[in-house]
Amino acid sequence: MTRSVFQPPAKRAAALAAPLLALATLGLAAPAHADTALSADVTCDAGNSRWVCDASVSGGSGSYSYSWSAVTNAGFFSGLASSSAYGPCRTNMPAGVQVTVTDTATGASVSAPGRFFCYAIAP
Repeated sequence: MTRSVFQPPAKRAAALAAPLLALATLGLAAPAHADTALSADVTCDAGNSRWVCDASVSGGSGSYSYSWSAVTNAGFFSGLASSSAYGPCRTNMPAGVQVTVTDTATGASVSAPGRFFCYAIAP
């Protein structure tokens, strides 16, 4: 029987596999893997000197954390650590916020802006 030079002997293959199996049992086999790149988009709506923005995320592991920040003419009432945020804005001015989304499994992060015009609704 002829053996290919590319086929390692069984003892050698077992010796190479043993450390990998040991790591797998300890839970250290491979880091979390994202199927696609992490990306985020923000949609906003404003009226009566208030705004609300929603972040939509794709890619990564599917488990995310959110961090919102004001960019210009905007403040926050709630939502600083969720996918939606809400707050006051300076009337009759362009305004903006930004969300930073972090993939909790891989640590990858991405930021996306939310821009809107803050207007007052006439009585």
